[in-house]
Amino acid sequence: MNRILWMLAAAFVIADVSPASALELGDSVGPVNLAALSGERIVMNNYGERPATAVLFLSSRCDATARAIADINQIYRKIRLRNALIVGVSSQAAESGDELRAFAQRSGVIFPVYRDPGGAVARQFGARVTPELFLLDRRGALVFHGGLHDDEARQAFAAAVGNLLARQPVERAGPAAQGTPIDEPAAKRELEDPYGTVFFASELVFEKIPTAAAHHCSTICQAANNDLLCLWYGGSYESADDQALFLSRRKPQDKNWSQPQALVQNAAQPPGNGVIFRHASDRIYIVWARMEGTRPMRRGSGWNHCRLMVRTSTDHGTTWSEDRVLLDETLWCVPRNPPIKLASGKLLLPVEGSLDEVDGSHFLTLEPDGSWRRAGFTRGGSQPAVVQRANGSLLAYLRHSRFITKIESRDDGQTWNQAEPTALKNPNAGITMTRLAGGHLVLVFNDSQTSRTPLCIARSLDEGQTWEKPLHLESNPGEYSYPCIIQSSDARMHITYTYRRYAIKHVELNEDWLVHFERPD
Repeated sequence: MNRILWMLAAAFVIADVSPASALELGDSVGPVNLAALSGERIVMNNYGERPATAVLFLSSRCDATARAIADINQIYRKIRLRNALIVGVSSQAAESGDELRAFAQRSGVIFPVYRDPGGAVARQFGARVTPELFLLDRRGALVFHGGLHDDEARQAFAAAVGNLLARQPVERAGPAAQGTPIDEPAAKRELEDPYGTVFFASELVFEKIPTAAAHHCSTICQAANNDLLCLWYGGSYESADDQALFLSRRKPQDKNWSQPQALVQNAAQPPGNGVIFRHASDRIYIVWARMEGTRPMRRGSGWNHCRLMVRTSTDHGTTWSEDRVLLDETLWCVPRNPPIKLASGKLLLPVEGSLDEVDGSHFLTLEPDGSWRRAGFTRGGSQPAVVQRANGSLLAYLRHSRFITKIESRDDGQTWNQAEPTALKNPNAGITMTRLAGGHLVLVFNDSQTSRTPLCIARSLDEGQTWEKPLHLESNPGEYSYPCIIQSSDARMHITYTYRRYAIKHVELNEDWLVHFERPD
């Protein structure tokens, strides 16, 4: 018996959405009973509050409806400030409120949408398909009826509502409505959200360290346990005897960084720039420049006498190995950007240095056997940021006065072409770049030829051939420099940088933040 009753009820609902005779031009529609997407009932009968009300029968399952939304929104933006209203109505019982809400939000609908699950409103208007539109005047009388299935139909509606608002004669009928029959609902569709979900957060890694006044040159990595590790140097001033390498940690789901820990400190040979990164077997590496020039020395000097040192950790940066020289040969170098893992399995580390008394940049490789070797050298700039393209070639951007320079390699960094300037500005300050999991490149740099502000981020969709307009991370007076960027396992980007030399700042964002600037409203 229950099965029979259910079948009869279903048949009644299907029959109930079939339209009756159409509303005639000039007829008043009267009160309209609608259901909000959340289920509450409302009665629409306030036509006199506005000069025009357009009732649009639509369906989240209708391709013609989906194609018409952008044009309808465009029309609505022009007429809503003149107090006109578009009201969407779904008369398909199969469409739930949640399904319609998701469709409206992901399609950018900016007018109210209601349900008519029993089909009473469709019968009241005589609607037969989606999308189908009925334009009413202040009396609730029908002055225009047509479709929205093609450009001609949409232009006819735009002209009709424009004339109604201007109190001009309305072309009373448009092209006949074509689309999906209301009583033949299509299958449910899963729609992607083109507006994404914007995420952005930032905080200082620390506020103050009693023993260190000035801080600079941070890098960041994600350990295998998902902790974020941030490394930088700080001291009384750049290259001071009391300069130390500091490490701070942020655990997953925690917005607070740990109290900075001084890892390396030696008044006779203080540490300079360092990089922290994770490599094979989830081992954490720190490579840094040990300043070996004679002391005392003036502020900011000593960078041309730095030896590369390395230490490792097998417990996510909790304890560390003994320090050792990175290369047995004498090679005065300073790291800036973390290495990248090549498709060949090697690790490629870019470092600033010189060759035959010519300033430039070296590239070092960590071989599968654990040994470090020298690869290529370039005279085209310093502190390279390097990525590997989909075709296997390497692209490196370099710090340079006035404009960032770029070089390319097709043999895993053993040789590089001659550097050439890009259109990207640079005040001779550090830059950073990474390749996202989806293939896009992201660059963080000072978009200025003279100042370390603003600090900007830009994205490339074509492997660095062109770049989108840079977005500001910082634009206030002060120094915001030496950024480092990584992408964590949850696809978010993490950027650390010098914050006015007082502290290190951390910014966390997703790729949608680079793309979506305003939701439809």
